[in-house]
Amino acid sequence: MIAVRPAAPDNVLHGPKQLSQEALLAVQRSGITSARRLLCMSELELVEALDLYVSDVRAVVAAAAAVCAPPPSTAQQLMREAPLPTGLAALDGHLGGGLRPGSVTEIVGASAVGKTELCLAVAAEALVTGHARGAGVVYVDTECGFKATRLLQLVVRSLQRRGVQADPHELLYRVTVLAADEWEGYEQCLSRIRALFQDDTRLATGLLVVDSIAAPARAHFERARLSERQRLLSSHAALFKSLAEEEGLVVLVTNQDEMSACLGTSWAHCVNVRLVLHSAEQPPAAVGATLAPPRRQLRVAKANFCSAASFDLDATLEGLVQAAG
Repeated sequence: MIAVRPAAPDNVLHGPKQLSQEALLAVQRSGITSARRLLCMSELELVEALDLYVSDVRAVVAAAAAVCAPPPSTAQQLMREAPLPTGLAALDGHLGGGLRPGSVTEIVGASAVGKTELCLAVAAEALVTGHARGAGVVYVDTECGFKATRLLQLVVRSLQRRGVQADPHELLYRVTVLAADEWEGYEQCLSRIRALFQDDTRLATGLLVVDSIAAPARAHFERARLSERQRLLSSHAALFKSLAEEEGLVVLVTNQDEMSACLGTSWAHCVNVRLVLHSAEQPPAAVGATLAPPRRQLRVAKANFCSAASFDLDATLEGLVQAAG
């Protein structure tokens, strides 16, 4: 468990001018204090909670949606939001430069296939490519897989590859790690994330990593509570999506194959890019040759701006690298 301060309410309704006095008073009496909570309720639930006609309820919903809606951006502003490279040149080229700010990327794969290694590599790239503007990383670790020494190695490698002069140890001060190995701690981590992004003194965070969403849910929920698990994880998906869009973040989450498949349409629509990582068949080695590194295949299974593609990778001491040949 971790100690956290309480998060401020999300998008508090301050009485939008387009609401009638009756509707405004109904919202105040109901105890619904945030637009996020209001928008999660069905129209029937709101009719009962607010004691209003359907037409008035729809006006309240429209006002709440206006509070939550991200501000409009110009095309030029969107062009300045450079993608975050993953360190895998072929994948970055296929994705148009890397992972896009304002989006949620899911890495799906079996245990020990290399999902955390890829997350750490992306975190290293975020620190190095964003070092001049003080870019930071928030890393939620639910599987005890985060290793600061490994991240340091990857940061050093990225600095050398890019020819950037910076102190790798100083860059690691820009990484906020939130660790939890059970469901209650995980939910507190998410509350802490809300607080971090409501604090004006926060680092200029560009990347949020959640590694993974599967571990705490799998341990906490029994089979009889699958619907409850799906409902709560859907609300977490909405949080990741809103943080990505409102803060211009790259959100990177890892998941198990079976968990991703059973989270339903809410989760499926939340994810902008889905990468599937799995072990691949090793190429035959010549007699007497040095043992080849473990082979992985990374597949772009979902992306609305590019086609599906697969990339062969080798798991080496340098990290996941493009396979030769």
